[in-house]
Amino acid sequence: MEPHGVAGIILAAGRSRRMGVNKLLLDYRGKPILQHVIDTARCSSLAPLVLVLGAEGDRVRSLVDTKGIELVDNKEHERGYGISLQAGLDALRDPCRGAMFLLGDQPLVTPSTLGRLLAAFDAEPDRWVAPCYQGRRGNPVITPFYWFDKIYALTGDSGPRAHLKNPAARLKLVEVDDEGVVFDIDRPEDYARLSRM
Repeated sequence: MEPHGVAGIILAAGRSRRMGVNKLLLDYRGKPILQHVIDTARCSSLAPLVLVLGAEGDRVRSLVDTKGIELVDNKEHERGYGISLQAGLDALRDPCRGAMFLLGDQPLVTPSTLGRLLAAFDAEPDRWVAPCYQGRRGNPVITPFYWFDKIYALTGDSGPRAHLKNPAARLKLVEVDDEGVVFDIDRPEDYARLSRM
C-alpha cells in the first residue's frame, strides 16, 4: 500500500516530575493543558491521531475528550521518551508518509503553525521538518516514514534530537511567529507564566 498522509502522535506519558503534579491536566482557559494540544491537532489534516498515555492514564482518559483518537497505553513509560515515540508508531495501522510528534505540554501551538509545517513537508516529504521561533528550533517535529527505523533504535530518554543534527535528515526549519513551539510547561514557574498570558 502506498504511504499517504501524515499521522499525528501526541506524547502524554510523562510523570511531570519537575511540576510535582500531572501538568497535562492543569487548567488553562477552562480546559486541561493536554486538551488544547488535542484540539489543535484536530483542527489540522493530521490523520490518524494517536495519544500516547502513561502515568495516570486512566485519570487522563476521564478528564480529557479523546473522541476519534487512538489511545495507546505505554506501560513502559518510565523507560523514557524514546519508548513513547515507538509506542505511537506501533499504533499506526496504515502506511503514512510521515509522523508529526506533538508534545502534550505545549498548549500554545496554533493550528496555523501545524498547517505551515504540513505544507513544508508536503513540498519536500523526504526531509525532517521543525518550526523555528526567533532562531530557536522548537516542536512539533515531522519525521519522514523511512526514518521510523531510527526512532525504533532510540533508547531511554533520548528523543530524535541526535537525528535532527544528522546532515542526512536535511532538516527543514520553518520560521513561525508562534512562541508556543518553544514553550513547554515543565516547572511551576512555566505554568505561572502560562496562567498570566
